[in-house]
Formats: sequence, structure tokens, C-alpha cells
Amino acid sequence: MSDDEPLDADARTAWLRSKGVVIETREDREAARAAARRGDGAAIERDGPTRSFTYVKIPCDDDEALEERTLTIGEGQPGDALPAALRTAFAGGGEVDAEKAKAEAVRALGARGMGISSEAIARETAGGSTETFALVRPSEANGWRGVYLYLDEVGMLKGLPINRRAGRLAQECGFDGVNFHGDMFIGRVQTKPEPMRSVDFPLSDLDSSAQWMRMATMENVEYSKGLKELEAAMGKNGGLEKINMTGDASDVASTGNGMPSGKGVNYRWSQTEDEVEVSVDVAPGTVSKSVRVLFKPSQFIVKVNDEVVCDLSGLHAPIRPDECTWTMGVDEVCVSLAKRDDERSWRALVGA
Repeated sequence: MSDDEPLDADARTAWLRSKGVVIETREDREAARAAARRGDGAAIERDGPTRSFTYVKIPCDDDEALEERTLTIGEGQPGDALPAALRTAFAGGGEVDAEKAKAEAVRALGARGMGISSEAIARETAGGSTETFALVRPSEANGWRGVYLYLDEVGMLKGLPINRRAGRLAQECGFDGVNFHGDMFIGRVQTKPEPMRSVDFPLSDLDSSAQWMRMATMENVEYSKGLKELEAAMGKNGGLEKINMTGDASDVASTGNGMPSGKGVNYRWSQTEDEVEVSVDVAPGTVSKSVRVLFKPSQFIVKVNDEVVCDLSGLHAPIRPDECTWTMGVDEVCVSLAKRDDERSWRALVGA
């Protein structure tokens, strides 16, 4: 790609995919949500050919053995089949503490949260809900195969115990300070050649000598670098269009997905419909052991050796602290903020 070649929408999509970003349309998400509500997202095409793939259960009880499982689906079924298939697995395991959930809603949404009844919260979560966590995103380096954790979206609100094995696994992949609650599962998705589909993740791939695990930390660093390259390339080629200045001293621009992004004194931010990504600059040679990131419903703080290097409060909209993560990049800490209101575009990182 030359420095003076303009980036149109297709070029941006191709660039993102070359960096291991899974491109998913709004229609894809709506169809997946509808399938999850119906409970048929992993339905087998019983009158046609089928195929099977393996995945692994990671119990939260350390004394319980890891378990390789098999799921059979329609041979031509595209997409990640596990979120819908595991929904019923997360329907049990304890009841959501409705009062705790309501208190969380009030903390996150303010006065709007007062109108959410405990009964409504319990009813909405009764059927189970699957959350995914990317340990390794698909990229050319790994043959376009990503590895994902699947967890109970409301496991923390159910008071489920922490899954230490899953936490250690995430740490091995470069994610520090992440807590997961309850039983979990791990699987693999392949994005190329299209269509995206679920593929085998055998029990043997949880061995520390497995190639994907040995490469995970570096691949996540490369993913972070790739996003920075994208930002730089789009800036050079007119892919960023300035729209306004905000009171938090950050330039706000529109990126290839049409959603605002920007930069501050020592950080850059961008967003998808579900997350806000913030890259915070740190001193060269900083290692993950010296970094600590704290998340609150409207704030996050990055510390290096107990010294605050970034403290952003009064975020534009509420986030889900228990679903936020961070990774160590090259001279930067890459923070992923989970939006409380999915698909809501943030006009700025801080402030209304």
C-alpha cells in the first residue's frame, strides 16, 4: 500500500482482515442474537450432512478434570457455533442476585437504572447467555485460526467462584488481571478460507507446549501493532476525517467504520459497536508485571510501578468493568473497554 493511495471502505476492510480483525456486519450480529433467543443457533441440519468438532470444558473446580467434548452441526453451518450451543450450559449454576444486578445497573446507568426491576433482570438472564473472550485472534501467522474462551455472561452476578485455570491461561496469552467466574469452555474458529466456522480444539492443545499458546503473547502484541499501523495508514491516506474537538483535549475523528475515534496527550482511542480500544503510551521496556489497570463503571486507571500514567474518569458512557481487559503491547498498554450499551457510538472518550 503506497502512502498516497486512498483507502476506500473495501480497502479498510481488507486491511483490518489482514491484521486478524474478524469483520462482522450488523446483520450478522442481529441474526446471531435472534438464533440465540430461539435456542437454535447450533441446530443440526438433520436432513442433510453433518460435521463434528471438538472443544474443551474448563471447570472452575481445580480438582475437576478438563473435559474434551464434541459438537455436531450442519456441514455447511457458518459462524461460531459455540455461543448458541453453550447457552443452556450457562442457564444453571445458580441464580442471579437480582438486587446486586440492580445495584450494578444503578451504578452504571444512574437514574435510568432505577427503572429496572429486580424481576426484569432475573427474567432476562434466566435462559443463560454466552460471553466470548479472544485469547488469540485469527491472523495469517496462525493460519487464520483464533482461540476463544466462552463464559457465563452473568457468572459474577450469580456469585460463581473464580475460574483460576482460565485466568492462568489468559495470563499465559498476555492478559493480566482478568477474572472469570464459573465453568468455562475453550474452542477455535477459522476465518479463512471463508466462511468463518468452528473447528477442532482438542484437549492436547491446552498443553503449555502447544504452538498456539507459545505464540499467543507475540501474536497479541502484533495485533496491537497492526491496529496502530492501520491508524497511521488511514491518517496518511485521508481515512480519518476530523469532525470536532472535545473538552478532554482529544482530537476526535471518524474511522473506517464511521464511528468517532481520537487521541489525547498519551493515548489513542477507537471503537467498534461493542468495545472502545484505548492505547496508552508507557516507557520503553515496560513489562506487564509492573502494570496494573483498574476499571470502574465510568473510569479506568493505568498504573506502572504504582505510578498513575493514565486516569480517565467521566467516560462518555458506562462500561462493564468485569468484562474489560488489557494487554501489553510494544511500549503501550492496550485497554479494551466493554460498552454497557452495545452498538451505541461514543462521540468522545470522555464527557457527554
